[in-house]
Amino acid sequence: MMLHWFLTTLANLIHAASPILKSYGLPAVFALLFIESAGVVFAPGEAVIVAAGFLAARGLFPVWIVLPLAMLAATLGGYAAYGLGGRYGHTALLRYGRYVGIMPPMVDKTHHFFHRFGAPVVLVGRFIVPLRQLQGYLAGAAEMGFRPFAIWSAMGAILWVMAWGGGAFLLAGSIPS
Repeated sequence: MMLHWFLTTLANLIHAASPILKSYGLPAVFALLFIESAGVVFAPGEAVIVAAGFLAARGLFPVWIVLPLAMLAATLGGYAAYGLGGRYGHTALLRYGRYVGIMPPMVDKTHHFFHRFGAPVVLVGRFIVPLRQLQGYLAGAAEMGFRPFAIWSAMGAILWVMAWGGGAFLLAGSIPS
């Protein structure tokens, strides 16, 4: 029962993203995963990577290109968000946060939280919407060091792509059309 639900969910994701990937190919995979990881919350990251893995199993994309490309796009998108968050985030939150209900003590708590737990948040955050899209901004704004962010974000991107894209590739024969 649970497996049927999961495979049906994958089929729905594939159905949503396949037309875009069939029309625009690997550049669409890269662009959509980059912009999603760079903070565009409505970008269809899971649908894109699941469809890309499925289409690779069907022979549309070479799996040895599409999965590393997806990992690179997700990683670089996170780095771009980190850069923007580091450059503008902390100051902007302190200056303008009150207009959206974010007070300086909240900014300080986030800052402390990322210094203490940043690595696991960044790693596991890849699997949680909208944290995946916002973690780069949050880590940059909280002044988490770039090196630990870069390492844990890349590891999270690799695991996320392998779980969703690799999983769709391996399960392609079981996914209903």
